[in-house]
Amino acid sequence: MLKIRDARYAGTIQSGLEALPEIAVAGRSNVGKSSLINALLNRKNLVQTSKQPGKTRNINYFRVDLIEAPPFYLVDMPGYGYAKVARSMQDEWRKLARRYFTDNQNLKLILLLVDIRRDIKEEERMVLDLARANQAKAALVATKADKVGASERARLLKALEAAGGLKPLASSAEKRWGLEDIWNMILDAIRIS
Repeated sequence: MLKIRDARYAGTIQSGLEALPEIAVAGRSNVGKSSLINALLNRKNLVQTSKQPGKTRNINYFRVDLIEAPPFYLVDMPGYGYAKVARSMQDEWRKLARRYFTDNQNLKLILLLVDIRRDIKEEERMVLDLARANQAKAALVATKADKVGASERARLLKALEAAGGLKPLASSAEKRWGLEDIWNMILDAIRIS
């Protein structure tokens, strides 16, 4: 079992943080980024969750110190694609994401979260393209997998794989599905850095 020594909010991209490996968590508003980070870190409220999508407006860093692995940052990216957010805010997200993903030597893995019940859209393709262009590893994580039955889940996972070009990992922060697989991806990424 993975042991976490400490996990805490470290600041924003403007905070002048120590150079550590970074694992970015990106996805649409309301996809479950905050819930997944809290579940991974076995904390209830380290990352604030909200019923109102689009609340995260900055890139937030959470320092994770492990017992038997090097420290790293889990990076909570702002959600995108929420219809009630002004077009100018959506454009700002694209610019912020491009700046973050481009030439970021510390970025080791992008966990791209997609609600299993939704299609991959332009924004998800942009994140995958940026990852490929910058030789960052990317993983497709299908969240809220507990919201559909087993046969529907299998069908939706195949559709996401066809659309995204990556085999998605089914997960549920609520049921704690897929967390061990996500940790294995994170550990592989930070150990090869």
